[in-house]
Amino acid sequence: SICQNKMADVVFLLDSSFSVWESDFAEQLKFVKSVVDNFQVGKDGIQVGVLSYSSEIQTNFFLNEYNDKEAIKSAVDKIQYLSTAGTDTAGALKYAREVMFHKKHGGRELASKIIILITDGMSHDSNATAKQAEKTKQAEINILAVAVGAPIMRELEMVASYPTTDSVFNVTDFSALPSIVQSLATTTCLVPDVPRDSEKTDTTTVSVVEDKIKKYCEKTPSDILFLIDSSSSIWPLHFRDIVQFTLKVIDLFDVSPNKTRIGVTLYSDDVKPVLHLDNQLNSKELKNTISNIHQLKGGTETGKALKHARENEFNENYSRKTAASKVIILLTDGQSIRPEDTLTEAKKLKEENITVFVIGIGNRTDREELKTIASSARHQYNLQDYNALSTIKNMLVVKTCTVHFQFQDSANDDSEETCWDTPRDVMFVYDSPAIGIHRSKIIRKAITEMYKLMLIGSNKTRAGVLSHYCPTDVDTGIQDFQNEQSFLQSVKRQPNDGLRRLLRVLRTRSFPREEHIKKPVKKVGIIFLDREEHDSRDVIEEARRTALTSRLFVITIGNRVASHAVESLCSDFKHRCVFHVSQYNSLVQYVPDIMDMVCYS
Repeated sequence: SICQNKMADVVFLLDSSFSVWESDFAEQLKFVKSVVDNFQVGKDGIQVGVLSYSSEIQTNFFLNEYNDKEAIKSAVDKIQYLSTAGTDTAGALKYAREVMFHKKHGGRELASKIIILITDGMSHDSNATAKQAEKTKQAEINILAVAVGAPIMRELEMVASYPTTDSVFNVTDFSALPSIVQSLATTTCLVPDVPRDSEKTDTTTVSVVEDKIKKYCEKTPSDILFLIDSSSSIWPLHFRDIVQFTLKVIDLFDVSPNKTRIGVTLYSDDVKPVLHLDNQLNSKELKNTISNIHQLKGGTETGKALKHARENEFNENYSRKTAASKVIILLTDGQSIRPEDTLTEAKKLKEENITVFVIGIGNRTDREELKTIASSARHQYNLQDYNALSTIKNMLVVKTCTVHFQFQDSANDDSEETCWDTPRDVMFVYDSPAIGIHRSKIIRKAITEMYKLMLIGSNKTRAGVLSHYCPTDVDTGIQDFQNEQSFLQSVKRQPNDGLRRLLRVLRTRSFPREEHIKKPVKKVGIIFLDREEHDSRDVIEEARRTALTSRLFVITIGNRVASHAVESLCSDFKHRCVFHVSQYNSLVQYVPDIMDMVCYS
């Protein structure tokens, strides 16, 4: 219902660089089709264009090429994987702004203009990306960004439209993209429409959007408690802004004892309930009561407010017969007096499956503290001032009324807690003499961070490092050779097959025998590679033999590794077993994503 009668020009920017393997690119294409399935496509509705980018830009199709949903999906299926080095996000944004949205390619003056950017890596030039993103937003083009992997979140928060809480989506890997289809499609359709008459206040458009949201949320039972900071740090006029915002949010819910129940609690040094969740007021009476509340003044006891909500609102006395999502919307402009109490209470709320949205206003809030209170990054808003409250209203309501779907999804996903419970023997492999001292230090630092993320113990995961194969028969002494020819021949025989020899040691001697182990142990090899091996045939053959008994993962660094060689080293290229890092300096920051790949693959 949200996307009905929406007029928008939507351009997808798909990362097709070397770091995105072909199977992952296929996941992107599936994702695009799933998002388009939610749109009302047509000349007077939503138009879709797609471009792929790496170090080069490839137009897949323009906005005005297809006006039928099935035709768009068929065109998406035909998009080819580029597989070239580099991530020119700045160039992709510039091209989209100047070419994709141009009138001759289907850009419409009265359509909302939206870019959906999907990437798994940092751009070539962050400064250029920031500059092009700013120019794009100044051209009234909204940017929604999908980050595949946490390390690129900071750059995409700089790229995406405000507020970034609603405009940036994060998934651990490409296989997790389906989990954000609905929320991304909804966010796209809630991008404000272009006013059709600049001389008049477009109240009709606002009303149409709000009616869509009401319809979207009308069947969702929820218990929503507003926790409102009422301390002395908030000016009286700003306190009224918060009250008015609360009233506008409530307006979008179907308030009744069997559908959405609303509660309001003020807090400062103390906690003052204004409306309990089990109140029997109708919408008009509810709003009248909230309109007449008065500011308390005093300090900011956020922890006390959270405790009160858990013990006195979301308890058996106020429970309902039908299942309903439990939601807290907390608004504050400052830091809590007792942050340790706040942290403790926030953890207890999460344990009881109570979803907490946090809205921090101004520059006196502690964002790290708000992060611990919020249920997730997409539940935390950091607003510049009180005027920004109006920009988050619609998406806040939609997120609130879909909490139960999100909770069901997360409740079924316990892989994060159990992944490393499976016993594993993990060997890290890199050819230190070939890589060099400085780069070896970076790899060792990355291994150290990986080690911290594993559950180490006799019944869990064991780890080792294999980095230096040192044969004893290759060095030459001063008196070993009597003539020039024999000496030069000896030098030519110096081995350059370190990785092959290391893989052989990995296969034959690195993993302990399992005679006394009750449960089978998974054998895992993690290989670091920054160049194509000189004798690649022998290396590949040794890797294949090793893969018969062990699971091999390859971490490629830089752009000197041929993709076909990496495929051959991988245990099973159909499942993700390769992770590409553009440069050594970025290796450590990608450690969580690398370990996710190893853990879940």
